[in-house]
Amino acid sequence: MVIMKIVDLRSDTVTKPSPEMWEYVKSMGNSSLGDDVMGEDPTVNELEEKAAKLIGKESALLVTSGTQGNLLSFLSQTKPGDEILLEEQSHIFLNEVGSAARIGGLMIRSYPSVRGTPSFEYLQSLIRDKEEIHEPPSTLFCTENTHNYHGGAIVELNVLKKMNDFSKKNDLRFHMDGARVFNAAIGLNVPVTEITKHSDSVMFCLSKGLSCPVGSIVAGSKEFISKARRFRKMVGGGMRQAGIIAAFGIVALEPKWINRLADDHKNAKLLSEGLKNLNLPIKVHPTDTNIVVLEMLEKVRILKIVTALNKAGILAFNISKEKIRFVTHYGINVDDINYSIEQIGLALQQNL
Repeated sequence: MVIMKIVDLRSDTVTKPSPEMWEYVKSMGNSSLGDDVMGEDPTVNELEEKAAKLIGKESALLVTSGTQGNLLSFLSQTKPGDEILLEEQSHIFLNEVGSAARIGGLMIRSYPSVRGTPSFEYLQSLIRDKEEIHEPPSTLFCTENTHNYHGGAIVELNVLKKMNDFSKKNDLRFHMDGARVFNAAIGLNVPVTEITKHSDSVMFCLSKGLSCPVGSIVAGSKEFISKARRFRKMVGGGMRQAGIIAAFGIVALEPKWINRLADDHKNAKLLSEGLKNLNLPIKVHPTDTNIVVLEMLEKVRILKIVTALNKAGILAFNISKEKIRFVTHYGINVDDINYSIEQIGLALQQNL
């Protein structure tokens, strides 16, 4: 029986913990656990303190997912009936089940961008007059860094500063969906605090490139986190002996593990260049970090290509009628990339 090689490029959420993480977890005893809802889990407390210091905020909170973290950030900084500004291809707008509207009672107004960078003149035209009783007041602005559907694009530091200035000018809270913010920091070769210092609140995922099995972090001021903790309980995210989850994050936030993300970026660049060299009617979008977006320039049944790739052992997602996304991560090596380029080329030749 021939076992087909599988290269899972669907997402960095498919990562498995490293041996170092498992060793750390195995070394834990009952004294490392407590009731986190009561603030008594020492491992969770250690992770939250470590995360807050690393990200440059006063306080942090372990949450079950990035989606929950973003929702808590909205609930803690707005009130029902407010309007929030979201980028039109952001994860929050497209993939978080409308939770801001359904649970937060928030109006959502979307804005376009070029790889995460908006027109500030256009943004200004969206701001509501808080004194106008017929309109919902604009109270929160959100960005995504890196930007998933723009191919892992990094929102540059000068743009973040302009976003911060825009938010202050219009009396808005500024939230960053930083699910992959450490990828942005590695891509820019700057401390992550150079990115996060511009926003009032930030969410980042432990369960993507950092390879933890579960969890995300929300960070901001002590007052903000106090509110977020209450809302976490409200939406059912109050876990008990959560240190068993937090332990993975303590290892993941070590410099060695964060710096490892550079390997994912190198593999993504290798994949990107290999696809460009296929000389087929395709467009490979700019590759800043660990996400490669392949766009078809001719009309084609995208699902047919994805199915062909799956049969060849290359797992990927179609993110639109024309685009396929590939995500590199821990567990993917150079041999996997070279095999993927070969198989993607064959699938495209047979189906374009």
